[in-house]
Amino acid sequence: MRFWQVLLVTISALCLFSVWGTAYAQDDEVEGHIYTVSTQKWPFKNLEEIFALMEETQGLVEENEYILSRKVLTHSWAGEFSVMIINEYASMADIDKAQKRGTELFNAKYPDEEEREARSEKLSGLMGTSMHNDSIVQEVPALTK
Repeated sequence: MRFWQVLLVTISALCLFSVWGTAYAQDDEVEGHIYTVSTQKWPFKNLEEIFALMEETQGLVEENEYILSRKVLTHSWAGEFSVMIINEYASMADIDKAQKRGTELFNAKYPDEEEREARSEKLSGLMGTSMHNDSIVQEVPALTK
């Protein structure tokens, strides 16, 4: 039994190192897109209003040339309501550019500073102090369908 466990771990490690080498040994040029993944748990009773506020600014996401795509995924059944927001970028540098561009677009849509602050505070209040997790991940093109 011990032999099979060692063999399985060895094969897994070899596969991991082979993928790691393919993904990162690229003469400082990284292949594949970069994604930000934000996972949040929001109060179920506030979902309609949160999504309505997000829909109001969806056009800003679409106008932001640095965000290649966005997915908003929700948990399918009852219980704690998890939401994942995944943004796709061409590079790490584009994450910062997208943030700056997003601020410009938001300020243009809501030129009144008090209105912007009130809207942001309302959204924060609806989301509550729930669990929040952010990650920046990179695709491995050789393993992408």
